[in-house]
Amino acid sequence: MNEGDGEFEGRERACQGVSRNDEPCDFPATVHCSKCGQWFCDAHAEDDEWHPCSLDPGEEGGEA
Repeated sequence: MNEGDGEFEGRERACQGVSRNDEPCDFPATVHCSKCGQWFCDAHAEDDEWHPCSLDPGEEGGEA
């Protein structure tokens, strides 16, 4: 994962993490995941359950 790359410098982006219970996070995103390409807050950057790249094959996240 990479810390901010300057692409959105001066603008605040929200964490793109969504839990397996489909709970979004609205904290500021500061860490970019090179595996799934999404941005996460400091807390969710280290929590694989919030990354779509950690879902089991065939799963889309949330409770269906």
